[in-house]
Amino acid sequence: MTNQGKLRYFNKFFESYTFQYYLVASLLLIFLILGWTLRLFSTSLSTLLEPYRTLFQLTLAAGLIAILRNELGLKTYGLFAPIVLALTLLSTGLIWGLGLFLNIFVISMGVYAILEPLNVGTAHRLGAIISVVGLSVAAFLLMGDIGLLPRLSGTIEVFFPAIVTAWYADRFASDVEERGWSVPSIQFIWTLLAIVLTYGLISTRPIVDWYIRTPELWVLLIGTNLYLGVTTRTRLKEYYRFNSHWGGFINGIGTRIQVALRNISAWVRQEPRQTSLTDVLGINIRNRYIKQYNPGHLRTSAGKVETKRRLHGLGIPTPDTYAIVEDTDDLSQARAVFEKRDSFVIKPDDAYGGEGILIITDRTEDTYHTTDGKKTVDDLLRHVQRIIQGQYAGINLSGAAIIEQRVEASPLFRRLSSGGVPDIRIIVFQGYPIMAMTRLPTIESGNQANLHKGAIGVGLTVADGTPLGAYQQSHDRWVPTHPDTGVDLTAFKIPEWDRILQTAVETAAASGLGYAGVDITLDGSNTPLVFEVNAYPGLGIQNTTRLGLLKRLEWICELPPACEFYPPEKKVDLAKQWDTAGYQ
Repeated sequence: MTNQGKLRYFNKFFESYTFQYYLVASLLLIFLILGWTLRLFSTSLSTLLEPYRTLFQLTLAAGLIAILRNELGLKTYGLFAPIVLALTLLSTGLIWGLGLFLNIFVISMGVYAILEPLNVGTAHRLGAIISVVGLSVAAFLLMGDIGLLPRLSGTIEVFFPAIVTAWYADRFASDVEERGWSVPSIQFIWTLLAIVLTYGLISTRPIVDWYIRTPELWVLLIGTNLYLGVTTRTRLKEYYRFNSHWGGFINGIGTRIQVALRNISAWVRQEPRQTSLTDVLGINIRNRYIKQYNPGHLRTSAGKVETKRRLHGLGIPTPDTYAIVEDTDDLSQARAVFEKRDSFVIKPDDAYGGEGILIITDRTEDTYHTTDGKKTVDDLLRHVQRIIQGQYAGINLSGAAIIEQRVEASPLFRRLSSGGVPDIRIIVFQGYPIMAMTRLPTIESGNQANLHKGAIGVGLTVADGTPLGAYQQSHDRWVPTHPDTGVDLTAFKIPEWDRILQTAVETAAASGLGYAGVDITLDGSNTPLVFEVNAYPGLGIQNTTRLGLLKRLEWICELPPACEFYPPEKKVDLAKQWDTAGYQ
């Protein structure tokens, strides 16, 4: 897309929000006038507002956390929960406060470990953890009162931190169980860093005093926060994640600085600004596309259960569904399936990155051989019960379990991977397949096609389904061969490629999503089968293909309106032609 095209796109974006910007400007002006009025009619604004210091510290902390997450890409447990813990440190002190936090965390982890074998539902498990934490904190307070520990002024100082920390521990333990120690541990360290940095800011009295007595800073903080939220395209962490697209991390940062300076000069001269530094799609821009093309009601209805019903109803090939268990009263249906079949798959309706998926590969009398060891019928029922009680549903306390056919991988996929069932992720935008990769399980990934766990992502050309390169995200490396089998990953071709692309387009249309990640596999007879549709497709596909999604999305946005109504066959043909031409 030309710079003029990019400029038109962003002009359209900003024009659509003109009225909202006027409202925001009016709100900021109100705060500014309020601050000036208070300063005019008081001898000391600092003295007047000192009783409300905590609220001003709260606004500073919120601004910092927003920058850490949106500008730097710091991933923490909880969005603004670190603020609560940072405010607590103001009363407890940094060392004692962190000690209290870690103690509560360890206690919560211990309770989780005790309860986990009992397969207690999410709500009851959290209730038990918070109860034990409450009693433990009471013991800490008592020891403070008798001089064995530093004294806290009251239970209110640790009330919210105790609840937040208990939730942290439960979420962390669940992540470790599903994803291993590496990723959750890094996220936990980032969380601690965010807490400490926030505490450092709001505990620096000269900064807080200056902020309190300067209304212009109130407006500046809110305005800057909103401006960065609207304009930031690439997070700092993404310069590292996609460093090959930038020619290295340092070069990417340097390019960003150069473009920023160039845009300042263009603004002064009233010239068009450069809106894009690269073709890489960052998460901030991706989220804007999702908000526009995947409205909330469509994202809600794009779960695995609803997608299954639609695919079966429309005759789009997908693994056979044996049962959908949405309530404990339906467990008898699950038992009937388990007793009748030797192989199948159990998976949650609402989970991320393969969490909660249990593959039953074989059965010996009453023993089921699974990807998580040997299980009995009762073990499988407990796993289903955990799913419907919300174990893998994030903040929700309920879920649904799907029991479906276990697919035998195609001959090509059996040759390429060490086990499991590889799949193909196709990004479909406005009905056009614009990027593709295949995900090959490894021993490291537990024979799951999960890039976060160590599976190999092989970028594929949309034109003919041949490989562009193989990338292992868990080690941030490109590999020419499969690490377990040694099979060459640079010279193969996916069979039935046109059918796969057309199936992806039809599936995206059935979901109603304008921007979707469609996961498809090939069974033993090379028939494409749809696993699921993702309303928030990840961005790692750009490393496997070494191509940027942004250029392709912008290309589709520039098409004449009539192109939206082309039949699937024509959209597939056009997408293949554009891929061959490099979207030029």
